[in-house]
Amino acid sequence: MLRFLQFINGSITSGGGGEESLYDIVLHHITDHPIEHGFIGEINKLFFDEKIFGIFDMRITKWVLMLWLTMALSLLVFIPLAMKIKKSSMGSKSRWVNFWEALIGFIHDEIVQPNFDHHYIKTAMPYFCGLFFFILFANFIGLVPGLATATGNLAVTGGLAILTFLGMVLIGTIKQGPLWIIKGIVPHGIPVFLFPLLWVIELIGLLIKPVVLTVRLFANMTAGHIVIIIFLYLSIMFHNYFVGIGSVTGSLMIYMLELLVSFIQAYIFASLSAMYIGASMHAH
Repeated sequence: MLRFLQFINGSITSGGGGEESLYDIVLHHITDHPIEHGFIGEINKLFFDEKIFGIFDMRITKWVLMLWLTMALSLLVFIPLAMKIKKSSMGSKSRWVNFWEALIGFIHDEIVQPNFDHHYIKTAMPYFCGLFFFILFANFIGLVPGLATATGNLAVTGGLAILTFLGMVLIGTIKQGPLWIIKGIVPHGIPVFLFPLLWVIELIGLLIKPVVLTVRLFANMTAGHIVIIIFLYLSIMFHNYFVGIGSVTGSLMIYMLELLVSFIQAYIFASLSAMYIGASMHAH
């Protein structure tokens, strides 16, 4: 994709303008950078201008700001919601409360219940609700014009995937003992001479799972934004009303599709995480 953008970049800049190229616009949108303007920019200059120990750059970046907005939105929605549900012991008639209860019920029925024994469902629900809604809100915030998608950053998706991997290791160790990584991941009943080969294969598969989670969420959330920018830039590139109408229409269609993709990706990430963690509770 970046090679294609570099080709477009060359064809546009060769046309003679000082305009910002498509490649620069997309690269600016999908990469992280410290905030240098406004109130947060002043905070960066006053408190985080120098690296800690000469290594750690603690400046507030746009991805960090998006994560803070996601956290704030989560608290803004669920703290009042929990208070309303607690007060309505017989059930609430509010459509707002019922809407979120339906989503929570969806997580219970489609994500947690199929992957955990019935007596572990209540224990697992808080984590997977938090995981699902955090990804969902981060995805939706990124669709607001002028903002960015935190899940379009490998560090963010990698951090979420590491939590799933740690959950697999921790739950597997608790339920199957400290040697589960040796004997719990290989199917029982196989010939002894095949055990080393299958153990290596299963171990690689175990390590690949968080990598797949990381790349899938990152790639899906990044690709949609790149396509929207390309569609919008076509009208600037060709300076034609008909191309402009087509590009705006195409970008709106992709935008609507991205709304669906945002929900689907949150579901897939949470569902696969539940599947991986739930499977670690039992030996093969």
